[in-house]
Amino acid sequence: MKKIVFVCTGNTCRSPMAEALLKHHGGERFLVKSAGVYAAEGMEASEYAEQAIQEQGIAMDHSSQRISQELVQWADFVLTMTEQHKETLASLYPKERERVFTLKEFLAEDVPGKEKDEAELRAAYAEIELQRALYGFKWQRADDTEKEQIQQQFLQAIAPYEAKISELEGQQGSFDVIDPFGQGLAYYRETRNELEQLILKLMNKL
Repeated sequence: MKKIVFVCTGNTCRSPMAEALLKHHGGERFLVKSAGVYAAEGMEASEYAEQAIQEQGIAMDHSSQRISQELVQWADFVLTMTEQHKETLASLYPKERERVFTLKEFLAEDVPGKEKDEAELRAAYAEIELQRALYGFKWQRADDTEKEQIQQQFLQAIAPYEAKISELEGQQGSFDVIDPFGQGLAYYRETRNELEQLILKLMNKL
């Protein structure tokens, strides 16, 4: 029985969706957990993440947790949602880096295109993750009247970094899973659909 930990930023959107999908499709073949690089402890999954999963007839009972060395060592494979998450874990737990992959990298999807400027890309991705953690923390604690404003502030804050990433990557593909944070339900459905296809490939590989 393979032990899998999925990792994203706040452990309220992508990684709990991946966890729920693998538990549903994989049954007793896998032990599955999820965590976040900057997660607050004990938060529910985001409303749209839960709704997108439940639309598929899949239950989600989630409480967020921050990634830890114990979780990394427990897992056979730690599968992150982005390259930046992978780099962060490799920095935090260098002795465990051989078991840490992006989900897409683990499935050996090719990324065509020119070579990236790694230093600038890492800096831009890191800034987006920091902003996402900051605004995600604010969003979780905001009342309904404030959430839309916080989402818009987040999108404005990351816009220059997204533009830089787009410039550097050009027409390249990416090892990153679509990030729905700050978007509407349709975007969460798109992320769910992408994750479901990846989870089915993961099951075939393992």
